[in-house]
Amino acid sequence: MEDIIQFVSQFHFRNELWVLFIPLGLMAIDVLTGIIKAWAHNDFQSAIMRAGLAKKAGEIMILVVGELVSYGLMLPDVIMNCISFYIIFMEVMSIMENADELGIPIPKFVRDVINNVDDKLQHGDDHKEE
Repeated sequence: MEDIIQFVSQFHFRNELWVLFIPLGLMAIDVLTGIIKAWAHNDFQSAIMRAGLAKKAGEIMILVVGELVSYGLMLPDVIMNCISFYIIFMEVMSIMENADELGIPIPKFVRDVINNVDDKLQHGDDHKEE
């Protein structure tokens, strides 16, 4: 855990705008790959898309609130960097998951991480195999 904290604390964006633009751009790519995946599998469901878009709206609100609080209270950049980094990580994982389901070749170590994260989300972090 300390390694992650150290990595994120040393993680810097080119300027303040990239803290917002990178996650927003990745969200757009994730939505697009999700739509392509649904279209390719002939499984387009508006309820699933609404839920996904609601999640994206929540992520955007977290970014905006984080930026306002960080700027307004003159907090260190590392706080906003952590929020942005976490959203970037989630979006990259989701894009990789969509790409894998579309049949795009994904390296085995990435596929293993994606599958591991998916299992934890479905069964909880404390799920143990019997």
